[in-house]
Amino acid sequence: MISLQSKSTALVVVDMENEFCKPGGKLYHSDGVDEVIPKLQRLLRRSREAGVQIIFVQSVRFQDSPEFIRFNQPTILLKGTWATQWIEELSPKPGEPIIEKHTHDCFYQTEMDSLLERLAIHPETHSIIVSGINANICVYHAVIGFHIRHYNVIVPLDCCAGWPAGREMLKTQMADPAYSYNVRLTQSDEITFTC
Repeated sequence: MISLQSKSTALVVVDMENEFCKPGGKLYHSDGVDEVIPKLQRLLRRSREAGVQIIFVQSVRFQDSPEFIRFNQPTILLKGTWATQWIEELSPKPGEPIIEKHTHDCFYQTEMDSLLERLAIHPETHSIIVSGINANICVYHAVIGFHIRHYNVIVPLDCCAGWPAGREMLKTQMADPAYSYNVRLTQSDEITFTC
């Protein structure tokens, strides 16, 4: 069991958007996604009830994003479209901050660092639970971002969606001693909150 103080914990929910999570999304695949949604929904509900700070990360792109114009990748996640809307099960409540990002990394040219400062969420005082999609891409980058800033990072693998091979990659990488000193892998039902 991992017991966390609710007032010194933040839950980061990465990219739970239609493009990845719902049929019709260009990046949707039921294998590795559908079973995560209810588990993350329960963790989000428990976190809110405990008074944990919630932070949502939203991935968006523009028609002139480098992936499309320089690297000829198919257009995805266009801002203002159905693709980038939150899935109904995991959408922010009023007042819960949203970090918009334009790459896999929720820190690169975003407001994440300034938001953490504004909310007084510091490495010396806070634990960060990282969840969302895709385990080996955007979740991985979020974990690394908090890891290198010396936060205590908790990764509930059952709340990290994506292909099974992607989850295995995240699990293998974070078990390495280079990361495991401040990154702990767990399951969501192993996390408890105290006042």
